[in-house]
Amino acid sequence: MAFNSTEFVFFFLAVFYVHWAVARWTSVRYAWLLAASCVFYASWSAKFLGLILVSSLLDYACGMLLGRTSAPGRRKLILGVSLAGNLGLLGFFKYANFFAENAHAAFARMGLGGVNEFVPWDIVLPVGISFYTFQTLSYTIDVYRRELEPVRSPLQFALYVTFFPQLVAGPIVRASEFLPQLAQPTRFDDRAAQAGLFLMLCGLAKKVLLADTIGIELVDPVFAKPDEYGPLGVVLGVWGALFQFYLDFSAYSDVAIGAAACLGYTLPLNFDRPFLSQSISEFWRRWHISLSTWFRDYVFVPLGGRGASRGAFARNVMIAFLLTGLWHGAGWNYVLWGGMHGVFTFVGALLPRASAEQLAARPVWERFVRRAWVFNLVALSMLFFRNGTVAEGNKGFAGSLDMLAALAGDWTSFPTLRTAGVVALAVAALIHWTPRAWIHEEGRERWIAAPSFAQAFVLMLATGVLAALSYAKAPFIYFQF
Repeated sequence: MAFNSTEFVFFFLAVFYVHWAVARWTSVRYAWLLAASCVFYASWSAKFLGLILVSSLLDYACGMLLGRTSAPGRRKLILGVSLAGNLGLLGFFKYANFFAENAHAAFARMGLGGVNEFVPWDIVLPVGISFYTFQTLSYTIDVYRRELEPVRSPLQFALYVTFFPQLVAGPIVRASEFLPQLAQPTRFDDRAAQAGLFLMLCGLAKKVLLADTIGIELVDPVFAKPDEYGPLGVVLGVWGALFQFYLDFSAYSDVAIGAAACLGYTLPLNFDRPFLSQSISEFWRRWHISLSTWFRDYVFVPLGGRGASRGAFARNVMIAFLLTGLWHGAGWNYVLWGGMHGVFTFVGALLPRASAEQLAARPVWERFVRRAWVFNLVALSMLFFRNGTVAEGNKGFAGSLDMLAALAGDWTSFPTLRTAGVVALAVAALIHWTPRAWIHEEGRERWIAAPSFAQAFVLMLATGVLAALSYAKAPFIYFQF
C-alpha cells in the first residue's frame, strides 16, 4: 500500500475519521492507530510483523530494566543485549549475503575455498527494517544515558515503533520527540490538518509528476547506455539521478509528516532544500536530517567527535560516513559513496569556517559557485550510489566506470534526450531554488484559505491522477533500504 496509490487514499481517510471519532478515549486511540499501522505494514509484508514485535518487545523490556537498574555493569549488559539483538537481526537480513560472498571471495583468493561460485542465501529483506531498528535503538540508548525515562505502556511503545506514516521509510523519529506527544490529550486542529493535507499533496506531486518522470524518461536511459548519450547526456543523467533521489525521498517524508499532522502529531523535518548548501557539512545538515543527526549523536560524538587531533577527527568522520553508506545497502558502491562523503567532509572541515550570516553576505556569484561545486561533488558520488540500486539498466561498479569513460567523449555534440525528462528536471530545479516562502508558506496559506469545494475538487483530481498513472507507478526508492 504505497503512498502513491489510490488504496492508500481510502485507507488514510478511514484511519483519519475513526481516529478523531475515538480520540477522547486514549487507549482506544492507541489501539486503533496500532491496528491501522499493522494493517499498513501487512500490506507490504505480513510475515514480518512478528519481527517488528520481537524488536519492540526487546527494547521495551530493555528500557524497563534500565529504569530499574543503577549498577553500571548491569546497565551496560542490558544495553549490549539491545544492541546485539537489533543489530543482529539487521545484520542477518540485510548483510548476511554481502559478508558471506566477500568472505567466500577472500578465501578463494587465498586458495582456502572451493572452486564453486557463491550461491546467495534466500533471505528476504523486511521492508523498513533499517528505519525501525535505528528508531528502537535510539530509545534504548537514550534511556541508558538517562536522557529519557522508560515508557511504561507497551501499547504506547508499540505505537511509537509502528506508527504507519513513517514506518517504512522514515523520518527516523526519536522516542524523546514522539512519546511525549502520545502522552498529551489530542484535539483536532482544522488548520494543522489542512496544512498537513497540503504537504501530502505536495509530496505526491513531487513523486508522481517529477521524480518518476525524471527517473523513467531521463535517468534510466542514460544509466543503461551512457555511451549513446555522450558527456552532456551523462552529466544531465547524473544530475537527474540526484534530483530523482531527492524528490522521491523528500516526497515520502512530506507525505509522512503531512499524514502525521492530520492525525495531530508532529514528525521532524527530514529535508531542507539541500542543493542550496555551500559546503558538504551544510549539505548533511539539510539532507536526510533524521539519519545524519542519528549518526552524529550515536556514532560520531561517542567516538570522540572532532577529537584532539586531525587524525582522530578523520577517523571518526570516516567511520560515521562509511557506516552511513553501509546503512543504505549491502554493497561496495554504498561503502564507496559513504567514503567519498567522509573525505569531502574532512577536507571541507580543514578550510576556514564561516557562519551562516557570513555565507549569506557573500557575493551572489561566490554563493553560486560554492553551491554548484557542492552540488556536483554530491552528484559525482550519486553516480556510484545509483549504479548499486535496484534499477533498470544497473551495471554496478562497471556501469559507473562506463559513465566516467563517456565523459571523455565529444562535448560539442548535444545528446538526443527525451523531452519529458529534461523538462521535469528543469521544473524540479526551478522549484528547488524558488524562495521557500512562496510554496511552503504562501502556497499553504492559499490552500487553507481556499473554499471547501475547491479543496475537494483538487483532492478528487489528485486521486484520479494517481489512478490514471497506476500503470506506470514506481515504488519509492528508499523502500529497498
